[in-house]
Amino acid sequence: MINKDKEWEFMEENNRIKDIKTLQAIMFITIKELSIKLPNDQELGKEVRKLIKQFNKDINSSEYNDLMTN
Repeated sequence: MINKDKEWEFMEENNRIKDIKTLQAIMFITIKELSIKLPNDQELGKEVRKLIKQFNKDINSSEYNDLMTN
C-alpha cells in the first residue's frame, strides 16, 4: 500500500528541486547574456554583484517564501 502522505511529500520536494534548478538556469542565462553585453570584466562583475544582491533580496521577500511554500 502506498503512503499518500509520503508520496505527497516526495512530489513537493521534487517540485522544489525543479524550482531551484529553474532559478539556477535563469541566473546562468542572465549572466551569460551580461557577459556578451559587457565584455569588460570589471563591468560584468559589477552587474553580476547587483544581480546577486537583488536575487538575495527577492528570495528573502515574503512573496517568494509564500510562492515556495505553497
